[in-house]
Amino acid sequence: MVKIAGCIIVIGTTTLLGIKKGAAIEDAYRQLQYIQRLMYLLQSEIRYARTYLGEIFIHLGDKSIGAYRKWLMSLGKEMEKRTGERFEEMWREGVETYLADINIPKDEKERLIALGSQLGNMDTEMQIRTLDLYQEQLAQSMEELRDGMKAKVRLCRCLGIMSGMFLSVLLL
Repeated sequence: MVKIAGCIIVIGTTTLLGIKKGAAIEDAYRQLQYIQRLMYLLQSEIRYARTYLGEIFIHLGDKSIGAYRKWLMSLGKEMEKRTGERFEEMWREGVETYLADINIPKDEKERLIALGSQLGNMDTEMQIRTLDLYQEQLAQSMEELRDGMKAKVRLCRCLGIMSGMFLSVLLL
């Protein structure tokens, strides 16, 4: 009886681990979608409102959620202080501090950091073109992630169940 209960616990635990890993893959895609949405909003604010970047970040921060809100609000406040720190450094520190725990691929996080080096020092038209390029790269990355996402999620769930069964057989 104890062995059967142990087997059920092992199978349940590994199944939950597989489900959790699958959910992490889906969450990475949702995070990229949110970043894409923020970049569209940023681009439209630059293009049509033509306001100061600090004001844009505060405005976007008001509309954002969670870590993105903290990141954008701190970026806007830092820009208003005008401490003399370069925009690129403020952007990088903000991404590394506030967006460290979001679940996106490492190369996308590096690409987001690199975007900050290109935004702050250009005229409006160049900033819009830079955001266009970033959005194209982001869309391509999201397409690649989405193509394999269903298969990976299903594989994670199946591996969770199968590994639990395998461990249960070994324990018996």
